[in-house]
Amino acid sequence: MPSSSLYHLVYQSAATTRFTDHDLEALLVQSRAWNQAHQLTGVLLYCDGDILQVLEGPEDEVEYIFRRIEQDPRHYDVTKLADGPITQRNFSQWSMGFKSVHPEDFEHLAGYLNPAQLVAEAKAPSLHELLASFVTDKKIRY
Repeated sequence: MPSSSLYHLVYQSAATTRFTDHDLEALLVQSRAWNQAHQLTGVLLYCDGDILQVLEGPEDEVEYIFRRIEQDPRHYDVTKLADGPITQRNFSQWSMGFKSVHPEDFEHLAGYLNPAQLVAEAKAPSLHELLASFVTDKKIRY
């Protein structure tokens, strides 16, 4: 029987080639349709070829799409930063929120840690909440 508990997963990766605006639009259209059909929500941050994404939803769906992402030739160095059960969604309003950010935008993130440090130090709930605060920060606009 498939798992239906609410779950989240945060990963970072690098694009094999930088995405154009057209590439990003196509990716978002595809991802949003898939996510809506599979009860997934989340946000994707893109910065100069670097990707940071949060996925939320039923555990089996989150794990399935992450396995697909790991095999996607558009990514390399796919690194899971955090995952685990959550009591509520932080990104329930988005089948896939998106923000193209500049490196200096990360300075506005309260409690920001370098992603390289997050791999070793991440705690699932705090990282999930940290990213939620980033996308709702008034300095970051959609």
